[in-house]
Amino acid sequence: MNQQYIEGTVTSTLSFKDQIPYQSNMVYPSFDPQDRVTFSLAGEWKKLRFRADHNWSMHARTKDWIAKTEQDGFTSCSYNDESWEAKTLPAPENHLTGKEEVHAAETYEDGVWYRKTIHWPEAYAEQVVTLKCLGVSYISDFWINESYVGYHEGGFTPFAFDVSALLKPGENLIAVRIDNPPWTTRLDTVPAVNNDFFNYTGIIQDLYLEVVPSLYISRVDVVPLTLQGKLQMDYVLENRSSESVTAFIKPRFFTTDFQSPNWLKSPKAKSICEEEVHVPTAQGTTVTLASGESKKIKETATIPHPQLWSIREPHLYVLGLQLYHDDALIDSFYTQFGFRTLATDGPRIKLNDQSVFFAGVARHEEWPEYGRTASWERIVDDVTILSSLHVNLVRTAHYPNHIETFIALDRFGLPSMAEIPLWQFETAHYEAQERRGISYQMWREMIFSSYNRPSIAMWSTQNESKDVTLRKQYNEALVHETKTNYPDGRLLTQSSAADQPGFHDPTMEPLDVAGWTMYFGIFHGSTPYEGTKHFIEQAHQAWPDKPIMNTEYGIWSNADRSYIEKQVEIYQDVQLALLEKATVTPGGEHNPNGYVATIDYWTAFDWYVNHNQFYQTMGIFHMDRLAKKPLYDHFVHDHKRLLQQTNGFASKEGIPSKPLPVTIEQTNDVQQTLRLQEKEDLTSANYLIVHVSHFSQSDPVTIHLHGDEDESCFITYTLEEYTVIPLWRFDSDVRKGVQFISITHTKGQSITIKGLYRSHTGTL
Repeated sequence: MNQQYIEGTVTSTLSFKDQIPYQSNMVYPSFDPQDRVTFSLAGEWKKLRFRADHNWSMHARTKDWIAKTEQDGFTSCSYNDESWEAKTLPAPENHLTGKEEVHAAETYEDGVWYRKTIHWPEAYAEQVVTLKCLGVSYISDFWINESYVGYHEGGFTPFAFDVSALLKPGENLIAVRIDNPPWTTRLDTVPAVNNDFFNYTGIIQDLYLEVVPSLYISRVDVVPLTLQGKLQMDYVLENRSSESVTAFIKPRFFTTDFQSPNWLKSPKAKSICEEEVHVPTAQGTTVTLASGESKKIKETATIPHPQLWSIREPHLYVLGLQLYHDDALIDSFYTQFGFRTLATDGPRIKLNDQSVFFAGVARHEEWPEYGRTASWERIVDDVTILSSLHVNLVRTAHYPNHIETFIALDRFGLPSMAEIPLWQFETAHYEAQERRGISYQMWREMIFSSYNRPSIAMWSTQNESKDVTLRKQYNEALVHETKTNYPDGRLLTQSSAADQPGFHDPTMEPLDVAGWTMYFGIFHGSTPYEGTKHFIEQAHQAWPDKPIMNTEYGIWSNADRSYIEKQVEIYQDVQLALLEKATVTPGGEHNPNGYVATIDYWTAFDWYVNHNQFYQTMGIFHMDRLAKKPLYDHFVHDHKRLLQQTNGFASKEGIPSKPLPVTIEQTNDVQQTLRLQEKEDLTSANYLIVHVSHFSQSDPVTIHLHGDEDESCFITYTLEEYTVIPLWRFDSDVRKGVQFISITHTKGQSITIKGLYRSHTGTL
């Protein structure tokens, strides 16, 4: 339906009262899966597509709006939906063929109604019932038994409704209206532009009814305060009964064992509990709640001599809260958490007080057969593959992933960076959100739905937006709100484009980590190596006290495989420039001249692109997760070298560079030979540094290492007074016993070499 755009008047559903998040007139709950009574709404529904009036869908939910929307009778219990199609949910409304090709995912950005009749047991009649939805795209409205429940905007974050008063014993009708306005047609949605990922419509993730007593535990938030075991616990109790109630809430703590055969069988925290830990400072609290009252209880506790959650060492604890009334256990809540701290120290990131270098990979949460619809099994399979790539960071693309993705990352010991889908916003988009507040709602939902996850190291505010003035104000507002109202100890960052506006980007000022996508030689001018090298040097000069993060690098391989080798070349050239300034060496030494704290390859798997112009081939794997590209072997080899020995942590001060005694000979007019006084094992060093006192031009120079019988070469395109040569780019067998080094240059070029050094950090 072509229509003139009218900015939406529907408003954010999430707000705060007494430091408690509320949504749709109830406490915004924790979404950790529990052993409570739950009624899954997965399965067969009836569906009817319709051409939506997107302006109407984005209009305020007045009584008139609800009445007019109900006029077709789709919310009526007596409506006959036999002619509607059957649809198994959760799943995208978009038809999927499962193939890796253009149009394999149907472009459907419009309206759809869903209806389902359920039988509700009489035993639950006096209980509190919450409808929990983990992801519906884009704007959805719910009815139960012809009564309007509420609405939610945003396709990537969980939301909930209190439906206790609407369900009755016996048959109950649930009706859902969804509209997904096409990207590029509106300024007021998030996302809004023609994004480099797919716009799925429908009930994408699980939805279910959760049953609890009238006095229950609604939210549980845990923040580790120290590495010595001190933690902050905030939990919210709700009293939905008609009278005042006094109850006793008791925290219990349990160890876990990440080598247990049950470790990955279930996302439920209770499933991984091992031995109970005696915590003298957690004795429990007696609390009285008036009828209808919600109350936050803040406590601290100290677990003696805790094991720390760290990279590939996922020591988790489980907090089990038990709620008693009249000495009877009436409710419980279990959540996994870990002791880990995050901080910055100048250009360094510190995890658990140790400098760490993150070398990661991104992942779009999408499967060719299922779209974005996730399951615990699919998530675990994906994270298993990511772990096998030997990375120590996962960027979860441009949107909050399924809540169980972060539970799985907790269990694997893989840190992550999560982001809301504020993608390439311009001034008009920011202005609309300042009026409507939906981006702020998504930020809060992202954080509060995964608040206890130690694997989330960084929250990201946006990706590649163009406006600067409003973006800085937006970043300042989010930083102030997060660190003042709900501090969780995580780092705040963003993913700017290197050319929007550049290394001096003033929107970095309020953030902990300065992050850019870097596509030099592709989108951002210059060449992959030189452009990246020059940019990070300038970025460090502009922001000397901030860690520099590369949030994306890579290139597509193309559907016809025409760039399959180019993908390897770009990866190697960009990574080479980044690693020269890494804060930590593969051997665990501090690099005193390092300032790049994080690099992140884009991406692990190929994915679908919105509007089917093409499908994206930047992955290391094809969409099926089975077919590997040539890049795979290079990537795994490099990340083993970078991280296998240390997991990225610095454990010692930098080892000084060592001069190598050499005799320099002019072999001919295009080659010089550097003969070592004795055979040298260069396997433990990362770099050679060639001291060049004079060179006439910077044409390519080829460096050859010569062993007993073999040789290995590397071409450098940048000559400097101290030219840094990455030793890992040479054959490892040749590096074990190097006898001499030859340097070949272009005819007519003159080079004067003064000396040679072996170096762990790439600096003298």
